[in-house]
Formats: sequence, structure tokens, C-alpha cells
Amino acid sequence: MKLKTYVARDPQEALAQVKKELGPEAVILSAQSRRPLTPGTNFPRRRGVEVTAAADHTVTLDAFAGFQPWHPEPINSRLPSFHLKEELEEMKALLKQWLGAQGPPSWLAPYQDLTRLFHDLVKAGIHNQIICRWLETVRTSLSNGNRQSSQNLKELSLRQLMQEVEIVDPWKDSVRGPHIWTFLGSTGVGKTTTIAKLAIQAAFVKKTRVGLISLDNVRLGGQDQLAAYARISGLPLVTAQTREELAESLHNMFNLDVILIDTPGRNPFDSGLHLDLRQLFGELKGLKHHLVVSATTAEDNIAEAFHGFNVLNLASCIVTKVDESRDIVGVFNQLYKRRMALSYLATGQKVPEDLELADYRRLSGLLFKPHQSQMLQREAG
Repeated sequence: MKLKTYVARDPQEALAQVKKELGPEAVILSAQSRRPLTPGTNFPRRRGVEVTAAADHTVTLDAFAGFQPWHPEPINSRLPSFHLKEELEEMKALLKQWLGAQGPPSWLAPYQDLTRLFHDLVKAGIHNQIICRWLETVRTSLSNGNRQSSQNLKELSLRQLMQEVEIVDPWKDSVRGPHIWTFLGSTGVGKTTTIAKLAIQAAFVKKTRVGLISLDNVRLGGQDQLAAYARISGLPLVTAQTREELAESLHNMFNLDVILIDTPGRNPFDSGLHLDLRQLFGELKGLKHHLVVSATTAEDNIAEAFHGFNVLNLASCIVTKVDESRDIVGVFNQLYKRRMALSYLATGQKVPEDLELADYRRLSGLLFKPHQSQMLQREAG
């Protein structure tokens, strides 16, 4: 095995050096952002990259042969420095660029539909860890003698990719007493509207007895919006400000089928968030916590929301504003990394119809929404 480290001005230059000296079969072991000092001074040069690569010239290396799924380590600091975030973004861009430049592994070449799907995944922005995991699954399927038609093989592999994210129906949870669901998330993601849609669907479509509790005493008019929906639909609504009031309200509504709890929007960067959530909900039995995120939110902020609110052991994620987003790749990436289940998709402002249980076909369509026309043209051609 030949191991070498390269320092270059940008990812393209580093990749060119690797391919020139170690060949196209070289494997990138690590990539880091570097700002070296100018010789003889204490002044840093412009930022560059340091890439460590390896190649074994006695065998043909497959860039994905030894892949192991990536599991993020817990981060102690809730507020990483600007330079650290900048370096992480550069490293992510480098890995994505490397995966695209490396192209699909050689064993995928005979399967044109799968090769095209590989390029579609890279273009869509699916994290390279997920793509590598998908390649591992596809390769195992092929090695087990799964020689279906090209189109069936593509559909099977796409379904395998979608199933990397768990989809759940919260109504199927086995509970003693009512379903009690809290809705958590940042300000403006659509928690109250989502609760209104779900409450009306539950009351008038599922014919269940529904109760509403509002804890949103922070936002101006926060309780008024839910109160208006409750008044129109004839559903009971109570407000609570403390843990004791919440516990009393839950006790009084225990004869209902489902209790939906609205919470004020919270900043996931707030250092006091974990303590506040534990003090409000900790030790209260029967609660299932659902994180509401907007599809229009940047992926880094979605990741922070997952990290900040997961202190309560979240039951599922509900994705809102799907109709306003170009795609939901950022949500998909974070669902995979955090191993969090997806339950509902909010697809518009209409109450109650624009809320639907997620399924894998719908998820696939939203994931490739910007590229669907090109994919359909290829299939028609």
C-alpha cells in the first residue's frame, strides 16, 4: 500500500495530484482544510486543502469496497466556531466533488440505469455516506443473483435507498389511554397550522375525540390562532403555562382519544433549551414528541434542530412547507444521519387537506423534484 499526503490550493488541484501520482483507483482517506504559515513569518497563507490518499498497486481497489456507515460523534460545543464550520463546509464540498469526480465504481458500469441513478443522487446533493451505503446494498443484491430487468432493478434499488429512512404512522402506536402528542420546533415552522390540520382530520375523518392544549404563551397571538381553529371546529382547547397546569389538563382530558399539545417556537441554539424541555415534559408519562421542521430551512439549521430538541427522544419528524421548497434533500440527509423517523408531510396552507402521511413513493418524488423532468426525458428516450 502506498500512502501519501498532498497539499494544494483547492480540491481540484489536490485531486489532480492524487490521480497523477497514485492513479484513478486511489482512495481518499482524509481531507482537511489548511492555512499554512508563510516560511519565516507568522502570517498565514491563503486557505488550502490537505488530502491523504492511498493506493495498492498489487490489487484493483474499489473506492467503496470497505465502506462502513458513518455515525456522527456527539459534539460537546453547541456553538462551533466560525472557522470550524467553514472548514466543515469545505470538507463536505471536497467529499462531494471527489465522489462526483470518482464516478460510479467499476462493477456498476454494466447497469446503465443504476449508473444514471448514481449520477442523479450526486447531483441532487444526497450525502456521500448515504450513496456509499446504497451502493453497498445494491452490490449485495446483485451478488445474491438478483438479475431482474434493468427498469425493475432501478426501481428496487431506489426503494432500497428510500428505506434508509424510516417512515412511521403515529396512529399505529399501541397506547393505554389517549394518544398524547407534543409538537416541537423553531419559530415559524408551522406547528400550530399542522396541529389544526391534524386535529380536524382526526375529529371529522377518523371520528376520534380530540382535545387541544396550548403552551404557546410567548408569541404574540400564539394561542389565538389555535383558539380560532378550535372554535370553528368545536374542539375543546385549554391553555397552560406551567408543568403543573399541563399535568392537570392532561388528567382532565384523559377520556379523549387524542390530545395535541402546541408549544412555543424555541431557538435550538439556546443553551437553556435542554433544561427547559426536561423541566416542562420530563417524567410526564405517555407523551410522544414530534419535531416539526420546514423543508425551506438550510440543512445546517435542520441539523441543529434535530440536535437541540432530541433531548426528549423524538418519536418522529413532520416536514412542513414542502410545496415552498425546491426539494427536501437536506431533511432526508439529516433523517438518515440522526436515524429519525418521518411521519407527516405538510404540502400547503389548506386546512385540513394539505397534510398527508408520508410514504416512500412520495418521498422519492420530493427528493428528485428538481431533476424529475430530465429523468422522465431519459426514460422516454
